[in-house]
Amino acid sequence: MKINWLPLAAAVALAAGSVSASAVDFHGYFRAGTQLSTHGGEVYCLGNGGPAGHKVGRLADECDTFGETSLSQEVYNKANNKFTVNTLFSYGSQEGSQDLQGNDWQGVGGNGPWAGQRLSFREMYAKYDTADGYSIWAGKRYYQRKDIHIMDFYYLNNSGHGTGIENIDVGAGNLNFAVVKFVNDDNKGLNRNVYKLDARWNAIPVGFGKLDASLIYGLPAISDYQKDENGRSAPSNSGVLLTLDHVSDIANNDGSFTLNNHLIFQWGTNGFGYVGAYGNHAGGGYSPDVDVTGVRLIDWGVMDFGSNIDVGYSLFWSHLDNGNKHDLTKSWTERRSGWEYSIVIRPEYKWTEFTRTTLELGYSQMKTPVKYDGNAKKLYLFGYEDPDAYKFTIAQQFTPGKGFWSRPAIRFYASYIGGDQFAHDGPNYSTKNASHHNHQFTFGTQVEAWW
Repeated sequence: MKINWLPLAAAVALAAGSVSASAVDFHGYFRAGTQLSTHGGEVYCLGNGGPAGHKVGRLADECDTFGETSLSQEVYNKANNKFTVNTLFSYGSQEGSQDLQGNDWQGVGGNGPWAGQRLSFREMYAKYDTADGYSIWAGKRYYQRKDIHIMDFYYLNNSGHGTGIENIDVGAGNLNFAVVKFVNDDNKGLNRNVYKLDARWNAIPVGFGKLDASLIYGLPAISDYQKDENGRSAPSNSGVLLTLDHVSDIANNDGSFTLNNHLIFQWGTNGFGYVGAYGNHAGGGYSPDVDVTGVRLIDWGVMDFGSNIDVGYSLFWSHLDNGNKHDLTKSWTERRSGWEYSIVIRPEYKWTEFTRTTLELGYSQMKTPVKYDGNAKKLYLFGYEDPDAYKFTIAQQFTPGKGFWSRPAIRFYASYIGGDQFAHDGPNYSTKNASHHNHQFTFGTQVEAWW
């Protein structure tokens, strides 16, 4: 059947007579690059956007191509009541590289310009901004995410399908409430729903800054059949994630020094306990089977020393308490108790408005329990006692302006990465030369952009 679209369009336009037309908001992000290892063969990256982020810094440690495009449209605006529709889709390609854990997380493998594409909708939601200042939303969205950029690490990211009300002004800050659904796949063909009840009180005036406080409660909705799946009495534990994020902004009167600093405390139980095992995207995934407790402290920020020098930094410490269970054959949150820390620092010197030289230094170490075999031989996680990782990167960058966040950035870099964690999971360059197994020296180029 052939449809005459012109009368239909006219009818829609007439029905929407109160709608104020506006241009589509177009925003996005992408990164892409190429690398060369002096050992030849595959180039490996210690981190990715997955469970651990980039624990020794992301500069020169990104082997993928990734991008996001956001399109938003205001469809109604009358008497300070505004409705918008919002979408965001992402795309990526492995481009022949893989992360150090060996996961083809970008999708289809292979190399060349047409290999490994993936495409997904990350956001599809509508929002109603009321005349009273608060907003109501429903759909699928990134929900008030918090991240450390130089590590590509989201220490709070309760995103997904849900609904909520936000920015309720209470004088001392604002209140936000949401419910976000997570589907847990137990790898046995059963999808178990978990509903995360999210309450936040943001921008509370505290001392010389402001405090964002959030509490997320994970509520599994498990059927009797799922609880007794295959007669194994599968648990359905609920859990709590508490996050306190104190933000301070300090500046000299003459502008010769500015500091933006975040000091974060997080505590999680059961399915949220993996904050103690590094735990990227905390608040996102949830497993009803997990019975652990985790805690972590984070301090990150950016210091600007006048017009030519700035420093980004991140200090990270976490601890996982799994009782006396130290089975090294189990998954990350089931197999150990112990602590982990990382230090990442990124100083920059800006030669001109458009050129800068950047260093990024990172170090991370785990403290894990020891297990003994039948011959009293010590067994360690990753096969090493207190396994570490480290990275040194120097890059020449070209950016439109001197700000730390100025993008796009076109980069040319040299980087050295190594350590016990790299030796365990890294590429087997040559079985005849074991010295190649615990480090990698790379040259590369990359563009990173957002707008």
